[in-house]
Amino acid sequence: MSVFRNVFISVILLILFGWGMIAFYYASIDISEFFKDSKQTTMFELNLTPILAFVCIGVIVSFITNSKKKKKYWAKALLLPDEFKESDEREKQITSQACRASYISMIHAFPIITSLLLFYPFISETYPYYPIVIFLLLPLTQVVTYLISWKKNY
Repeated sequence: MSVFRNVFISVILLILFGWGMIAFYYASIDISEFFKDSKQTTMFELNLTPILAFVCIGVIVSFITNSKKKKKYWAKALLLPDEFKESDEREKQITSQACRASYISMIHAFPIITSLLLFYPFISETYPYYPIVIFLLLPLTQVVTYLISWKKNY
């Protein structure tokens, strides 16, 4: 069940990260407009809600993960995912197959997601943050493929 929780947290963090990047995108547009017309009173507005939520949830998850792992090196405990804490050969095999499937999915997903960028000129007025959403599909593809492969092989 730990894998499902980790995938859920990863998807939530990806969504919050994307939302935060969209907020930064709008702020950068405001900054560029301010430099073009310096008569404006405000330079830019930045929605801090997604950024603070991303940082808070990330810190909480990292703290919980780090406190559960009884490792001497905090960096290794913080950066090594729970999925790699295999206790036997079967779990190592399942993790290996899931990582392989995730890697192979990127070979297929990258050209598809890159070709989706061809639609950007047609929808840039409606969705100016479209490239941010498209690029966030790459890690989302990896996470979902890992989960499906792990569930299938477990």
